[in-house]
Amino acid sequence: MRNRIVSTTLLIFIITLQCKNPFLPPIGLPDMQTSPRSTPQGLLDQLIDAYESRSIELFVDLLPKDGTFRFFVAPDFFSEYNAKYRQLSEPRDTRLMFIGQSDYYLYWTQDDEIERHKRLFSNATDIDFKEKPAIESVREFVDKGDSLAELKLIGGVLEVSRFKELYTVEIFIVQISEQVFLIKKEADGLWVIIKWYDFSTGAG
Repeated sequence: MRNRIVSTTLLIFIITLQCKNPFLPPIGLPDMQTSPRSTPQGLLDQLIDAYESRSIELFVDLLPKDGTFRFFVAPDFFSEYNAKYRQLSEPRDTRLMFIGQSDYYLYWTQDDEIERHKRLFSNATDIDFKEKPAIESVREFVDKGDSLAELKLIGGVLEVSRFKELYTVEIFIVQISEQVFLIKKEADGLWVIIKWYDFSTGAG
């Protein structure tokens, strides 16, 4: 009789463990969450989130820890950008298929890009993607032991608002036509952007 009572109690205990009470929130440590940067699409989602939340921390998280990020434009389109950045250049990266055929590309560095975004995020009162850019093509490959991927992004409309005067708001509309990212999987298995080519004024 005693054994039957123990068995019945154990059965009820097991059933209780297997059933979740919808009226009680879960307790204990939260489940481990996967970083958005575990996939190329997630990396793009985090970039969009960084802009719309104006979070420099989220943006910097997208860049390599060794500071080797570069932002590129083809020479024909550099006049469309802020020329106060150092006009460094490098030959066309022959590993990439989506960047056009310019002999060389002008770029600025990771420090320049972070400073640019700090000013953008602090000066803007609101940043909103009216149309989000989309990944048109993904090409993954390995180079010198590094896992890399080339992303071709198309489309996108960005609206940036800021106060010009106390009661006056300026609104800037940025049409994004084409961009190319070279991304790298770091030792933690998460993707970062190491090269960003902006062809919003045309292809190189």
